[in-house]
Amino acid sequence: MDLSSLSSIEILGLTIIGESRGESIAGQVAVGCVIRNRTRSGKTYEEVCLAPKQFSCWNEDDPNRALLEELAGILINGQFIADPYLKQCMFVAQGIVENELLDNTNGAMNYLTSKLFFDGKVPSWAKQAKNLKTIGNQVFFNV
Repeated sequence: MDLSSLSSIEILGLTIIGESRGESIAGQVAVGCVIRNRTRSGKTYEEVCLAPKQFSCWNEDDPNRALLEELAGILINGQFIADPYLKQCMFVAQGIVENELLDNTNGAMNYLTSKLFFDGKVPSWAKQAKNLKTIGNQVFFNV
């Protein structure tokens, strides 16, 4: 699917819904903050969100991908957004992009689900995690 007509806010909002729609607003803000923190290296929101293997919701084999493509189609076609989760995630994304929401992750650049992190299944890249902060069902950190 061609996502090039979507705005930074829309790409970020879709990523937030794919990664954290079951979380509280604080958890959704935290995911958005990680993405915003990564843009500080000079990359755009689109480059950060859609980079291969960075946010699992965009992976071809991830079950969330079909939902994101369906929602992207609604946005691309200018249809009314009825889904309350999408509305909320777009609200959060706008606050992140416009720097109206504070970073609640202590500058984190990474996160994993708490279950994955604390059940001893931490991927090798995250074994040196520092500055841990748990928000909802996710652990935010730097490596």
